[in-house]
Amino acid sequence: MASASYRHPVIPEVAGLAHGIDTETKVSLIEQFYFTKFDERLTSLTAAQGKTCRWFLTTAEYMSWNDTDQRQDHGGFLWIKGHPGTGKSTLMKLLFEEKKLNIKHDPSRIILFFFFLARGTIEEKSITGLYRSLLHQLFAKQVDLRETLEWMTNDGAKSVQRNGWSEETLKQTMVHAIKKLGSRSLTIFVDALDECDTTQTANMVAFFEELCDFAEDSQVRLQVCFSSRHYPTVMIQKGIKITLEHQVGHKDDIEQYVKSKLKIGKSKPAESLRSELLEKSSSIFLWVVLVLDILDSEYPDSSGSIKKIRDRLKEIPQTLTDLFELILIRDGDNLDRLQICLMWILFAARPMKPEELYFAVQFKLDKECSGIWDEEDMDLDQMKYYVRSSSKGLAEVTRNKASEVQFIHESVRDFLLGRYGPQWSGIPGNFVGHSHEHLRNCCFAQVNVSALLDNSTLPNIINATQLRETISPFLGYSLHNILHHAKIAQQNNINQGDFLHHFPVERWTVLSSFLEKYEVRRYRGVTVGLLYILAEKNLADLIQIHPGRGSAFLIEDQRYGCPLFAALATSSNEAVEAILEAQLADTPTSSQLRIFWGQSYHDGHPWLKQKRQTEVIPRAKTIFERGFVFSQTKSVFHYIKENRVEVLIAFYLINVADVDFRKINDTTPLSWAVDQGYDSAVKVLLEKEGVDVNSRDHGFSTPLLIAVTKRNRAIVSSFLGKKGVDVNATNFGGRSPLCQAIEQEDAGIVKLFLTRQDIRVNYRTPSGIAPLDFAATGETPPW
Repeated sequence: MASASYRHPVIPEVAGLAHGIDTETKVSLIEQFYFTKFDERLTSLTAAQGKTCRWFLTTAEYMSWNDTDQRQDHGGFLWIKGHPGTGKSTLMKLLFEEKKLNIKHDPSRIILFFFFLARGTIEEKSITGLYRSLLHQLFAKQVDLRETLEWMTNDGAKSVQRNGWSEETLKQTMVHAIKKLGSRSLTIFVDALDECDTTQTANMVAFFEELCDFAEDSQVRLQVCFSSRHYPTVMIQKGIKITLEHQVGHKDDIEQYVKSKLKIGKSKPAESLRSELLEKSSSIFLWVVLVLDILDSEYPDSSGSIKKIRDRLKEIPQTLTDLFELILIRDGDNLDRLQICLMWILFAARPMKPEELYFAVQFKLDKECSGIWDEEDMDLDQMKYYVRSSSKGLAEVTRNKASEVQFIHESVRDFLLGRYGPQWSGIPGNFVGHSHEHLRNCCFAQVNVSALLDNSTLPNIINATQLRETISPFLGYSLHNILHHAKIAQQNNINQGDFLHHFPVERWTVLSSFLEKYEVRRYRGVTVGLLYILAEKNLADLIQIHPGRGSAFLIEDQRYGCPLFAALATSSNEAVEAILEAQLADTPTSSQLRIFWGQSYHDGHPWLKQKRQTEVIPRAKTIFERGFVFSQTKSVFHYIKENRVEVLIAFYLINVADVDFRKINDTTPLSWAVDQGYDSAVKVLLEKEGVDVNSRDHGFSTPLLIAVTKRNRAIVSSFLGKKGVDVNATNFGGRSPLCQAIEQEDAGIVKLFLTRQDIRVNYRTPSGIAPLDFAATGETPPW
């Protein structure tokens, strides 16, 4: 059992500030806290109706939490728990807004919030998103606290600026900021802990618990309020815990709601019916709302007799899960529409607007759908109604500015992804994989609509925004996510080979470029390769099955040049991994390239596993980043060698033909690798079929002689173990490798040569000098 009360070393020792971060870097670090949807969940929540939830403000637990004299008892920690659908998020919104109202004219009292959202972006459902949001709000409200970034060294700050904020650096920044609060107070509301990664929850709770302890030691007033479903595996030793469904005030709220909605009079049978409904609800507010919707749809304005309503109530299941199932099966109308609608809400790459969802569903149901929006035929309000009716009331459109489709509660998503998935979806097996293939097909149909590339269409459209928002609302989503859905399907063992074979690259390229806001991100013409697109978008699973995946270094007339560079420049690390592994397709497991790749992958290149982690290849990040543009006047090798990342060099050299390499560099790949001291790359090249181990450079030196000149015993040893190496080959000056080793007084290399039976120990240079004569006397050779 994980326990947040166990004192993990989650808060590092707070040292003195190390000054010296320049202003530009500091501004960049602060800007990286922000993400667009940090307040999306809070603003989309419906506010508490009337006087509901206000009872909580007078509970003994809440008043104790606000009482500084009782801080020793609870440490400033309050945790509200409850079953799914009890209304925890609504309550948290009220508590936040009430607290905000109370401190409106007091800048010394600071309030921060974060509402986790499982269906949201990575930032909205991750621990790092939580810390970034809190720091963004804190530094915006208290500008002087920005100076606490000085806890980092300048080099450390530059690293964060380049690679992004990590969880640990965010936590340390939080600690330093709280230390500097002084007499100011800070209150933090964090909602829906159950909607973040459960593997990180215990550590996060422990951090906040210790943060409260740290604030107390620093004489800073810090209050933390959490809400979540019941967490049997995460405990706190100090703090106030309150269970929502057990509170009298919560039950009173539900009772008042039932009275306002179920208008059946005040008779004893009516009161008895209300009591039965309340008892059956188990204090789950969502259950009550859904049941009253059912009763109202079947008995509008409570037109049925109390007996009929009571009989119907008895038929309605008591648990939320069973209630969801009843809602889905209570009529057999429009099942196809229901299935594809729920699939879209479940598996869309991002929350969809109602007009996007409408056309997404239509492309599945109507083979003649053009995707063109005729607002006189179907306006936005009708589309919002369509969302609710198609989902049988389980989805809604948010009332905030974003206006996005979502489930009425996150427990609906849990239900649909659970054991009932195969039943409602009509998919008996591999539910996730087949669902994404259905969504991919909808996108494919939209991209292939012929009217979009009609010569009379695009030129007459004022701009991309008009096309995306008012003419073809589903087009933008389709272009951006068709390959995403193919990727997820492939990950779930639905082979996408045939899809890639028929993918309309030219059409997709033209439309994507037209919709792209920034010119630099548009494709140049229509001659872009699919591998380049897959690499740029980090679609490793599709790269692995692409028939042309071996063309990693093929130059295209595009921004990043070749597919490998497109992956590197966009930090598409999984794509880099897939592209390089594709080069290993025909190599045996014992090959030097596989061995070198394995060592690099496991021991020294986390950049292939974790996005933006490229510190082990220090120059790669300065060359291959978003601002990188491939110059058609330079070669792939120019950039490869400039990076000085040996594993990339090895992959390139093993793929390039000697004759092509010599045309540009006046030497062979093998001689160049030896000259640069890339030992592993040399071992890789020595295994290459047909490699000329005795090739000559512009000075007529062999790779072996170059290795001796560079005093590289490891490479010399590798050559001496290679069949066909001419150990006596001389350069223009008549020097043999042994002559060179003796001249350099390199006894270790000389010994290596003397183990060879074919070494010419009595060899004399054109001037008649014998190297071993000088080796014997110890005199310096005269050449």
